[in-house]
Amino acid sequence: MPSTLNTSIIGGSIGGCTAAIELVRIGCEVAVYERSGETLKDRGAGIGVPRSVIEAYVERDLVDADLPYFPADSFLRIWRSDADARLGRLAWDQPVRIAALNWGALYRNLRARVPEGCYRTHQPAVKLENLAGGRAAVSFADGSRAESDLIVCADGYASLGRRTLFPEIDFDYAGYVLWRGALMESELEDSKPLERGIHCVGYPGGHGIFYFVPSADGSIDPGGRLVNWGVYVPVAALEDFMTDTHGTRHEGSLPPGSMPPATEAALKNAAAEHLPGYYADITRRSQQTFAYAIYDCEVPAYRRGRICLAGDAGAFARPHSGAGAMKGMADATGLAAALDGAHDIDAALTAWDAERTEANNRLVRFGNQLGRAFVTEIPDWSTMDESAMQAWYESAVTIESDYFRSRR
Repeated sequence: MPSTLNTSIIGGSIGGCTAAIELVRIGCEVAVYERSGETLKDRGAGIGVPRSVIEAYVERDLVDADLPYFPADSFLRIWRSDADARLGRLAWDQPVRIAALNWGALYRNLRARVPEGCYRTHQPAVKLENLAGGRAAVSFADGSRAESDLIVCADGYASLGRRTLFPEIDFDYAGYVLWRGALMESELEDSKPLERGIHCVGYPGGHGIFYFVPSADGSIDPGGRLVNWGVYVPVAALEDFMTDTHGTRHEGSLPPGSMPPATEAALKNAAAEHLPGYYADITRRSQQTFAYAIYDCEVPAYRRGRICLAGDAGAFARPHSGAGAMKGMADATGLAAALDGAHDIDAALTAWDAERTEANNRLVRFGNQLGRAFVTEIPDWSTMDESAMQAWYESAVTIESDYFRSRR
């Protein structure tokens, strides 16, 4: 870079922390503005990440070498069966190489690497603008304003950055929600079925996923782990579903503790009807479950002027793609790589923009294919063997993903 690049990062979660670490390492001056307090809440208990990605981030010193995770070498594709009402019928043992992480542990690893003094809390951004001369400005709710050479918006799916750069862009509702929960392993009567792989349970019109992740304190010892689960559920009347116990309608998610008891009871009854008994019992035992509406969002670019997008602030892919947290980290590491040693900042940003726009919009389309395959157009797996399952999958999911090349 011709000189030190002064950078403002909007959002202090995984993507924002990664951007701060990587940009500081190439000589940028960085300030991270997080709208909430110092300790972010876990955004769901667990995430699944290709182990090759974790290994690469260990090499980059973004996460500790001993970051705890539950290793999974299979997607176990299961369907409810009269022959085994408890565990269902295993239709396909699909090889993968996944690390099942606790979201909070990943975040804390990154946050610990952000240099002291960079991270500023309770600073909600309310306005962004490109200025003349290769500068940009952010205004905050308290009336303050900061100018910089670059703004990186890592502020999530409801991004101010995306709304500022592309006000015409809106989400497309997929027609279903992800109902989520977690349960301590100690509350299971039998944990042996979950000892291997990630359990993917199909049913007509939906799909569930169940797997171990480390507990909040990092335990991966048998008995001390956490069962992370999510079930995709068709919801036609989204506004009604997203109304909480106080009558307030939420746009993107119903947080833990806010779901009306009648809604949660209906979901648990549906799980008992559609899922094998073992998995339905996990949902029944889980308390303060929560839900996300599933949306798609492609973007025309990741940069306008000196304002850039990262993570879900840009293209927003369905969680089937497994790319949420890792997408934000890839955007940040790619940005730093493009700027490192660049003599022309705008040319470097243009090249990064083209690469990330193509890659992340492709992930949105990948998520769409997975959504059709596993939710809205899911076939009956009950009579399919491994070869039939593999043939179906390869015909339904034709887009390759850097994040899940090990799926096949």
